[in-house]
Amino acid sequence: MIPNRHNQSGVALIASLVILLIITLFGLSSMRSAGLQERMSGNQYDKNLVLEAAEAALREGEAVAAAPLTIPAACNNGLCPTLPVGGTDRWLDTTFTAWRAAKSTNDKLVSSQFIIEDMGAQPVDGTCHFQTPIEPTCLVPLYRVTARATATNGRGTTVTLQSNIRQ
Repeated sequence: MIPNRHNQSGVALIASLVILLIITLFGLSSMRSAGLQERMSGNQYDKNLVLEAAEAALREGEAVAAAPLTIPAACNNGLCPTLPVGGTDRWLDTTFTAWRAAKSTNDKLVSSQFIIEDMGAQPVDGTCHFQTPIEPTCLVPLYRVTARATATNGRGTTVTLQSNIRQ
């Protein structure tokens, strides 16, 4: 006996379409998640690369600051005199242009630079400057080294590091 085709209601077709829709939504969600993870991975790579370049620039600036320095009257080639009271920190000033370019391992990926700022004479220990008269060896120059590195890929990843060096 042949079943009557006109009596079927198409439940199998509707069920298969619903299952296909669910699988499609699951696939789209997985692809979106994978794309997000790829972007996060790229950002982390940029951050690590820029951090390494900033650390290298900081070490280079520290090596320069550890040697005897002659600080100019105005900022020049990464060497800066003591900041006037109430002045904007140079490393925060977007118009400041006297940064010294650091030797970067990969100039095509990262731009790194540093400045050395004279912070004035500081006591060698916590008490020698209270003595009268102050010993000539009590006060030594203190320099603040600020290094900045920026990714050149246009994503805006920037790292700024600082350290203080006593001579």
